[in-house]
Amino acid sequence: ATLEQEAAALDKVLHDAHLGGIVVIPRIKPLIEQELGKTMALSGLYRMLHRHNWRKLAPDTQHPKGDPKAREEWKKNSPNSFKKH
Repeated sequence: ATLEQEAAALDKVLHDAHLGGIVVIPRIKPLIEQELGKTMALSGLYRMLHRHNWRKLAPDTQHPKGDPKAREEWKKNSPNSFKKH
């Protein structure tokens, strides 16, 4: 894809991000692939975002398919060495 095609795809998919929305890259990957008409590796998508001056501003705090209840249960039953002091 050309830089112009990439920019157009990002503008379409990331329109809410311009307004301060949070972007979770694995969730937008299928949308970008659909716009560009090809599959991409996550690393390629990150490089494309970098080319177009998008930066990661905040870490992803949890896995998108994670189970919040299981995570809390694990925290309660984990060894003391893992707990914050």
